[in-house]
Amino acid sequence: MQVVRRYTSPMDAHIDASLLESEGIMCEVLNENLVFVGLGASAGFDVRLVVDDEDYERASSILAASHSCE
Repeated sequence: MQVVRRYTSPMDAHIDASLLESEGIMCEVLNENLVFVGLGASAGFDVRLVVDDEDYERASSILAASHSCE
């Protein structure tokens, strides 16, 4: 598994996870509950979106294209 993107907001991570899953890429959001208990980025934890190693390049490209439109 590789971290494809890091977030401060679990909601943003889940939006991107939905995008990747719609493209057939399985992914997982990690550390989201730490933000809810007050242990977010200020404590060295961030929300992470991870994908399988073989999907990393494609997932990175999809997210880069998606975020360039913002």
